[in-house]
Amino acid sequence: MPPSAEGLALRAAVDREIASLETLCADIERALVAKDWDAFAVAMSESRRVTHALENAMAAALPVRDAAYDASVFERARRVHAIRENQLARLKTYNAAVAEKLGQIAALKRFAKSVGAKSAPSRLASLDRLT
Repeated sequence: MPPSAEGLALRAAVDREIASLETLCADIERALVAKDWDAFAVAMSESRRVTHALENAMAAALPVRDAAYDASVFERARRVHAIRENQLARLKTYNAAVAEKLGQIAALKRFAKSVGAKSAPSRLASLDRLT
């Protein structure tokens, strides 16, 4: 038996939320590539909200869901999860690379201080004159 108009509306709400998650994956990807951390934070925050909304929509649509519909939604959710896991792995790699570079900079600063560069001006001193 085909779902009623109310059932179709409940399913449409689920579809809308999963589509929003798919769109947010693309937004997160763009932010990661551009290293736009503000846009990244906004997209991550929005994705948490949408994930919660998807959970609520799935619960509301429970009476009109069938196995085939659940399978299609869960497949889309698995794709979103795989994309997010890939993004997280790349973000962790980037984080490790930045941490390594910061460690190298700190080691060089310690070395410079140990060989008598204690009175050397800060690299930021030139910026102070600009303000």
